[in-house]
Amino acid sequence: MNSIKNIDSIKSNDLFKGVDFLSINFPFDAKNFEELKEGDLLYSAGQPANFIYLLIEGEVKVKLTSIKRLFFKSSNEFFGESEILEDTDRNSSALANSNCTLYKIEKNVLNRLLNESPALRLNLLNEQKSDDDKKIESTKIEDPTPKKLNLNLESETTKVDINQLVNSVPKYGTTIDIDKIEIHNYEQEPDLDAFIQQKYLESDNKSLKTQLIDNPDDMSNWIITEELLDTIPQNKKLQIKQPEEKSPSKDLSNVSTNPISKKNNDDRFKELKPSSDIKKVVKDILEFLLLKTDSQVGAIYLFSPEMQKLEEIYQTNESVYKGKKSIKEGITGLVAKEKEIRFAVSFLKDINYNQEIDRPNDFVGDTIIFIPFVDDNNNLLGIAQIGSNETGFTKSDENNIKEHAFYCSKILQQSLNIKSNAAFSRKSELYQISNFIIQDVKAPLLTVKHYSSILSRFDLPEEVKKVISLLSGQTNSIIDLLQASIDFSEKNTKNKLEVVNFDETMNNVLTFLSDYVESRNVKLFKKLGCDEKVKIDTRKFNVACYYISRFACDVMKQGGNLYFSSQVEGANAVLIIKDENKFIKANHVEKVFDPDFDNDNDEKIGLSLAISKFIIESMHGTIKVQVDDSGTRYLISIPISS
Repeated sequence: MNSIKNIDSIKSNDLFKGVDFLSINFPFDAKNFEELKEGDLLYSAGQPANFIYLLIEGEVKVKLTSIKRLFFKSSNEFFGESEILEDTDRNSSALANSNCTLYKIEKNVLNRLLNESPALRLNLLNEQKSDDDKKIESTKIEDPTPKKLNLNLESETTKVDINQLVNSVPKYGTTIDIDKIEIHNYEQEPDLDAFIQQKYLESDNKSLKTQLIDNPDDMSNWIITEELLDTIPQNKKLQIKQPEEKSPSKDLSNVSTNPISKKNNDDRFKELKPSSDIKKVVKDILEFLLLKTDSQVGAIYLFSPEMQKLEEIYQTNESVYKGKKSIKEGITGLVAKEKEIRFAVSFLKDINYNQEIDRPNDFVGDTIIFIPFVDDNNNLLGIAQIGSNETGFTKSDENNIKEHAFYCSKILQQSLNIKSNAAFSRKSELYQISNFIIQDVKAPLLTVKHYSSILSRFDLPEEVKKVISLLSGQTNSIIDLLQASIDFSEKNTKNKLEVVNFDETMNNVLTFLSDYVESRNVKLFKKLGCDEKVKIDTRKFNVACYYISRFACDVMKQGGNLYFSSQVEGANAVLIIKDENKFIKANHVEKVFDPDFDNDNDEKIGLSLAISKFIIESMHGTIKVQVDDSGTRYLISIPISS
């Protein structure tokens, strides 16, 4: 928002419409800009009216206590002037209805400007007349409630056992029994704002707070918690055009089932079927090729353009460790470059043979057939290695295998496209679901936060104030989690950056995380050592840490420990999060940020880290994963602010 914090944004406000700005000697000061987060209370009735506010960006909700009516102020409008003109305390309250940027003008400065500029005075009078008209119109609306609800908040002692929340027992001067509040069906909701304001004025409360309590006591020494292929009916066969020696343009699917070698012309194998489940598709393709070549051993690798390597997807012995192959070495490298099938007879004597790259499952035999899969533009998709005991191949055998390779390439290409489209569709669905939910929960959560803000201004015991602060923080977190899903699906990288102390921010984050990790049977430990300033969006950073913690809990099914530590490395603040899971292996490191990454039960758990990575990188940070025998480390690096 720094781009709007300038003198031009002041000039364009309705307050200065038609005013010669140079003639009024306006005392511009960038320190008078204020930023509010959605739900923040700017002022309430009974406070001194010391400022008029220019709304630079966002929306503010103004509520008058004299009438039951809300007014909404938008960008380039102003508010808070009426009490200054009448020289009274505030008789209204102002609440940020969205993230806002304001510029405040002091009362004495405004009075001076009014004396110097008739045009500015006219703008204020016109605004006052407009507001008065709205008030008159509002008073004509009958109050549907014949009798105002009488709430007696001092008649009973509270039923909340504070011992369950803190270690000390506070003494209450005023208690609230929620059970005594009676609300009849179909009656107008009681004006709680007016009621609380009245109680506040009656008690002459001197402990007015303008902000929520966001910094709990330092807890630096705490420990928070301790197959066979699918069969498809003949009438539902996939229509795929494949080349044929006599008629290359002929649709083979209308003549017979898939291309079948002369050695295996039987009905044991049905058509391959494209699917978003790439592992199953690759398994089916390998078994198809093994059947057609009368072989028993093989492996299939898919090409990763990002890594420029072949990644093992399926092999006949299903080893636990999935390897990666270079596309620049061995016979495999030649096939990747030429994109032509290669029959390596007596492969051990081949000058290009590389034991580490070219031999599938330590195959013992005579021949390895290397089959490349390519898309319609002849781009490499993957390579199959088939171990065969045949030492001689006729021209017909070679042509049959070429047809099989062409057919399998089509199936693989369609499957990869389906997976890509499915991933896009999931992001779209994620946006729609998150957006749908946030519309339902946003209003009541903001109401909870608003009432928490009001209650925090009473002279209550510190333990109660802390609970109110945590309650308000939880309402923020729910909205932030849903908004993060929407931003991730839309690739929205807009942040509200602010310079904060890294360790102080982490203390607040860990306070928020403590209840969650404890509910997952995980103990939380911390050791912070980065007393430096960083420029981050604190609410989004909180979400990123939550999703990393959630991922760690997901892979520690039986519980365990989660360690947070911070340190300075060069020009960066580094946060190290370490878990004790035994599931993540070295070959998983490059996959864990994929939303489709799954665990042993085929549960998709990668979305958590995918959202965290997106948030951290949007703030010019980095995140990487390291694995060893003791567990997994998640290393987050954020530039230190100068």
